Amino acid sequence: MFAHTHSSVRNHTGLHEQLSLLVLKLGVSPNTGEGTVLAAIRCLSALLNYVMSVVKKALQTQTKSAGEEILRSSQCVVNTCGVLLVWYHYTSAPSALLSITQLYGGQYKDFLTPYNVDILVESLKDKDDSRVKTTLKILKRIVSTDPDLLKSMIASTREQLNKAILAVKSTSPTLVPLSEEVSKLLQKPV
Repeated sequence: MFAHTHSSVRNHTGLHEQLSLLVLKLGVSPNTGEGTVLAAIRCLSALLNYVMSVVKKALQTQTKSAGEEILRSSQCVVNTCGVLLVWYHYTSAPSALLSITQLYGGQYKDFLTPYNVDILVESLKDKDDSRVKTTLKILKRIVSTDPDLLKSMIASTREQLNKAILAVKSTSPTLVPLSEEVSKLLQKPV
């Protein structure tokens, strides 16, 4: 089972990595090729859900080497984070990005650049609490797994993110505990 899984993960991941590189290289705007990119994001999201379930199964059956092999073979999906952030306002992108951060933490080093933080701040203002919750989970995971990402953040960008999280606390009572966790992580001295 794991040999077949490893092969299919590698094949799908290569496809999405190539699409990601193509979109980045050509500088396609969010209005161009929308259907193709959205279909790829949905496929990537499905692939990541599959990888997560296989890794969980491998860990439960105590075959950690198989789980690690699958994680290694699909690690190139981290390269798609930039594209997912550009397309974040679409339905499948946040769940795919959350899956990547759950699997690989803060390995995408450009996560907290001013441009990317602007995208995340806008999503924290969304009326959809589930999207806001997903964004908070992403932030929590990347900030808690790679303290160097916080060091690379510009002070004004960190302040902008904190203000957006504070606004979430006041508008979405159900998200207060998660908002506070993320806020504390962002307050850590660097």
